[in-house]
Order: sequence, then structure tokens, then C-alpha cells
Amino acid sequence: MSLGVASVVTAQFGARANAVGAHYWNMQDDAHGDDDDDDDDGSTSIDWRVEYAERGMESTSSVGTSYVPRVVMVEARGMIARAGAEASTAAAGEARAAEGTWGGRCSVFRAPLAKRSAFVLALEREAKAREAEARVRKIVTGEDSEEEEDERELGRRKLGGVGRALERGSKGRERATLDDPEDVKRELIEAASKLDVEADHWSDYLKVELHAKNAFALAGRWEGIDAFEGFGEGLEWIDSEDRREDLRDAVRYWAEDCDTLGGFRILCDDSTAFGGVCARALEDIRDDYDGRTVSLFSVRPPAVREKKRMDMLNAAFASTTLAELSDLYCPLAACDDYPTMAGLRRNSWFHASSVAALAMEGITTPWRLKSKGSNEASSMHEMARFMTNRAPGPHASARMSAPSPGVRGAEDAEALTRSMRSVTPAMPKRQDDDDDDSVPFAEYFVARGVSDDSIVVNSVLDGVLSKELYRCPRRRCVVGDAIPIPLPFPKIFSPDDPSSVSSLIRLTTSSATSRVLGAIERDFARASASAAGKATLAAWSVDAVERAETIETLISTARAYAGDSDDVDF
Repeated sequence: MSLGVASVVTAQFGARANAVGAHYWNMQDDAHGDDDDDDDDGSTSIDWRVEYAERGMESTSSVGTSYVPRVVMVEARGMIARAGAEASTAAAGEARAAEGTWGGRCSVFRAPLAKRSAFVLALEREAKAREAEARVRKIVTGEDSEEEEDERELGRRKLGGVGRALERGSKGRERATLDDPEDVKRELIEAASKLDVEADHWSDYLKVELHAKNAFALAGRWEGIDAFEGFGEGLEWIDSEDRREDLRDAVRYWAEDCDTLGGFRILCDDSTAFGGVCARALEDIRDDYDGRTVSLFSVRPPAVREKKRMDMLNAAFASTTLAELSDLYCPLAACDDYPTMAGLRRNSWFHASSVAALAMEGITTPWRLKSKGSNEASSMHEMARFMTNRAPGPHASARMSAPSPGVRGAEDAEALTRSMRSVTPAMPKRQDDDDDDSVPFAEYFVARGVSDDSIVVNSVLDGVLSKELYRCPRRRCVVGDAIPIPLPFPKIFSPDDPSSVSSLIRLTTSSATSRVLGAIERDFARASASAAGKATLAAWSVDAVERAETIETLISTARAYAGDSDDVDF
């Protein structure tokens, strides 16, 4: 890690958050796959060192130094299908725990590993083929030396039959056989094309190599067996035994890797119990890394889903507890019909999570740029402070156009405005849907690949802003690089299958948050007043006083965003 790089640690809580993260890390893998040294060749404007760490890897696909995301993926057990060692490690740990407390005979029953998708199997075949090819090349060129014997042996063990075949071939006893690269590529493309139907979980399409410390599986919580839906359930889980300290150590492992820690990016499925787990983790982050910025992206289900009582309770605690622990709090979801995404199916998490990933890629661009001294770049802290300086809290919303329409000048401002849609639930879906009382406190525009000429982009943005009713502080970040679209990305841009897309993000803090918080307060008051709601809160150890405090916090925050503490009717 080079000095001067403000590194970011990411933590992802829950299956939905990890689904968004998988798309996001796939994008980074495509953007930085060949950019793995400190030399700036100008191929991309994004600095990979902000989010990646150098680690020694011992995996099927590589032996030696590799670069891995600086991320903690918090999940229920049984969900990380590619991490085959997870189940055996958990089983061994449970067996040791049982032996320590029971003197008699004990048995360990292991659940079968989750079935790997055809895409993951194709990735593994590709990785083995690449390593086999590299091994043969070294044998042919005679680059191997006696000092590399240990590495060769490790490679043979990892490659299994392929490694033994290569070794026999190197000694002249048997000829090594390599996979046809075109056949491997064809299988990978075919498997990716089936993900729209076959992808049940984020590990089915994640193509990024992970480190052992990237995964944090919840002890005693198994996907498909244990219900884990309520905010209070998450608090109860993490407060028991030493689980809070275990998660703290998982975050610390990556934070201590940073020469300069720029902040924490949190993705949280806060409509489930993972919101409670995240709340405790944020408390510890605040205690351990005082002053470091926290940007939280709340990953929400599509707005078309009917709200349940549990959703209403969770939303209230997320909008108060989690927001209060964040410097910037922005919910993300596929919550509209996007004219540029004809193939989007919002009821599919594989699809919906890709929209949120595109939005997060755009929003976080300014603090991942290489040229930190330019007008385009800003640190995470600078962005959060700019967005909330005039706002009464950290709540933000976003609109996005992706792919954005081609622009030539100010005359295209109207077309660009029409193409933008909300990616934040419960906010006005289009800019022209806003009521007159929706006053912006600050806005941040981020353009990616909209035009090669930044002057053209800025002239179009000038045209967009010239029609705004209200003035507020506004910043712009115009980057020539488009967003890469990786192979396992859903085919939402039908009928085209682009390798990259342009995008425009409009991040806003505004008085519209007042209406959102008001609706959350009314839902919470109604849900928590019912017999079932009271029973749920009691199970979470939330008494009448805490319930009243939550309602009061929502009301007071909503009034603060409305700019009137007396005349707002809830």
C-alpha cells in the first residue's frame, strides 16, 4: 500500500447487501484486472489501491501474491457457496466445542455444501487452465529453479490431477494435456448467459477471488433454517457470547492494513436482522476509529413489494439508529421503471441488486479517483461533510441515468433530465415530480463516460440547473471512464449487451426526507401498537419508553428536514 492513498474498508451485512457487493466487486475486477501495480499507466481514472489489499494467496487459481478487496462479508452460514472450507471449518469448531463440554460420545452431522453454479464451475476451470498453461510455459522455457521446489509442490497439490499430469510431462514420462482456451471461454460465456435463470445467491455470480478473512459467517445462523428477520434479533445475536468482539476483529484486520484510513463504506440489508448486527458493528467502529467517516448504503427490496409489519418496525430502527451512527445514509433500491433498462426485472434480486451496484459505483467515484488534487476528486469525508453541512442529518437520496443519453451540448439538458430516475425508495421518482416544498440542501453530480469532453458535460449540467427552482451548493465530478459491465452482469440493457455504460448520478440531501420519515413514523406507530407488534418489541426488549423515543426521534427529524418544528402535520 502506497502512502498518501486514503484507503476504504467495506463491510457488507446480509444477503441483499452482498448481492449488491458482488456486482460492484465484479465491476472493479473488470476495471482493474490488469492494473495491479503502483505504476499509473493512465488506463483508468479510478485508483484500485483505495479498496484493495495485497495478500499472499493459496487458492486453486493462484499461488503467491494477489490483490483482494478490503471487505468483510457478513452472512448466514451455508450461503458462501464458493468457500467450500466454510462448512468443514464450522463443523470442526462445533465438534471441538462439544468435546470440551461433553465427556461421552459425540457425532457431528454436516449439511451438504450449497450447489455451485455453472458459472462458478466454469471460473474454476478457467483458473486451472491458466495456471496449467503458466506451469507448462515455465517448464518449456526452463525458468524453474531448485529454490522453487516448494512452490511447485504446493501448485501440484492445488491442481490435483492436472498438476500431477504436468509433473509427469516435465519429466518426459507423460505428455501434459491443456484445455483449449477457446473451449474454456465458450463455456464461461454460456454459463454467464444462464445466470438470469440460475442465479439464486450472490456467490453464484461473484467472480472475484476472496481471501479467507473476507467472509464472516454468523455462528448458529443457517440460511433456510433459522429465521433472522427482525432488527432486535440481530442485536440479540451479536450481544451474546463473544460475537461482537469477533466481528470487531474481522473489521480490524482490514483497517490495520491501511497506511491512511479514509473511512468505512457500509452496505446493509437493514430491513432484516442484519440491521441490528450492523448497528453494533458501527458502534464499535465509532469507538475504535474516532473521526473516521462512515458512508452507509441501505439496501432495500424493490418498492413494489407489499410492506409487512416486520418491515415497518425494521425501517424505523434503521432510519434512527443506523442513520445516527452514519455520516451519510443513502437507501438504494430498484424502485422505478427505468427507460434505459428494458430487460430489468425488479422482482429478481439478481437484477435489482445490479441497479443498486451501478448507483453505488457512481456515488463513490469522487473518493476513488487517482488525482486527489483535481477539482473532480474529493475524499469520503469531504463528500459527506459537503452533503450534510446545511442538512439537519445524514439522510440522502439518489437519482440515476444509466446508460445516459448521448450529449452534445446544452440543448440535450432536457433529454438528460427526463432519463433520470430515483434509486432511493419512497422519494419522488422523477425530478419534475417534486413538490414545490422539496428544497435541496446540497447536490453532488457524478458523470461517468457521458462524454469525452468535460466541457460538453458541464454545459449540459448548466442547462439542467438553469431550470431548477431552488439554488443550493452543488458540486460536480466528471470522469471520462464509463462503468465496466462484467460478464456475469444481468442482461438488463436489452437488446444490447454492452461492455461498459455511461451514467449520471445526482446525489441530494433535501426536505423531501421529511415526507419519507413521516411515513416511516406513521407505519411504525401503527405496527407497534398492534398486539403482534407489541409482542415483537417485547421479544426485542424494547419497552414503551423506547418505543415512544423512537417515534419522537422520527417526528423531530422529519420536522427538522421540513424546516418547521411546529407546523408540520404528521
